[in-house]
Amino acid sequence: MEQYCYLNGKIVSVAEAKVSVYDIGLLRGFGIYEALRTFKRKPFEFPSHMVRFHTSTEALKLRIPATDDEMLKVITELIEKNIPEGREAVVRFIITGGEAVGGIEYDPAAPTFYILVEPLQPPSKETYEKGCKLLVHDHLRALPEYKTTNYVTAVCLQKERKRAGALEILYTSQGKVLECATSNFFIVKNGTIVTSKADVLAGITRKVTMELAKKEFPLEERDISVEEMYQADEAFLTSSFKDIVPVVQVGDKTIGTGAPGPVTKRIIELFHEYATLAA
Repeated sequence: MEQYCYLNGKIVSVAEAKVSVYDIGLLRGFGIYEALRTFKRKPFEFPSHMVRFHTSTEALKLRIPATDDEMLKVITELIEKNIPEGREAVVRFIITGGEAVGGIEYDPAAPTFYILVEPLQPPSKETYEKGCKLLVHDHLRALPEYKTTNYVTAVCLQKERKRAGALEILYTSQGKVLECATSNFFIVKNGTIVTSKADVLAGITRKVTMELAKKEFPLEERDISVEEMYQADEAFLTSSFKDIVPVVQVGDKTIGTGAPGPVTKRIIELFHEYATLAA
C-alpha cells in the first residue's frame, strides 16, 4: 500500500516528498510538532489539538499555511489512502520556519509544513492489563509548555529504555516529577488523583482524563515530589498514542501493589466510554 503525505499544499507520495537541506528545522531544530490518533477512523479531539498547535506555533512566530478545516480535509483523505479498513491512524503535523535565511533566520511567510498519517501501533494488551515500567531521567525540556520538535533527550535514551524493559521515560527535575518523554504522568494517593501542573506539556489526553476524573474523584494539579511518587498507591500515564496505561514500576521501585489499581482501572473505563461516544 503506497503511502502519501501532505507537503506544502499538496498530497504527494512519501517516497517523493522532499525537504530542503537548508530547512531551518534541520539546521537549527526550529519547529513545532503536533500529533493525534483516530477513533473509528476520525481524528480524536481535533479542535483541542488545533488549539495547542496554534498556541505552539504562535510562540515561535510560525504561521500555519492552512486552515483547521483544510487540515481536517487533508487528514481524512490521507486516512483513506494510507490506512487499511478496520485500522486506526496516527496523525503527525510538523511545521518549521522553512528554508533558513543566513543560516539562522527564516521567512515567516514561507514555512515548511507537512502532515503524516500512519497506522496506529498501540502497546500490547498485556501492558494495559498488567501495567508498565518507567525509566527515570533527570531532565527539564526546553519550552516544556510547547510541543517543539526537540526530542534529543528522548531519542538518546531509547536504547537504555528498551534495555530496562520500560515503556516510557519519566522526567524529573530538582526533586519534582514532571512528565514522560511522550506522555503525561499521574499518581493516585488515598483516592485522590494528582498530576504535575508546571513545566509540563498540557496533553490533550491528559485534559480529557482530568475532565472525566473530576466527575468521580478528587483531582489536584500541583507539584509532585519524587518521594511522594514512590509512596503513591497507583500511577498511570496518558498519551495520544497510548491512551491510558497503568504504571506499576518506576526505576527499581514498585508502585503500590505492583498491579493496576481500582482508580486507574476506572479512569481507563471512563476514557474508553468517552472516546467511543466521541468518535
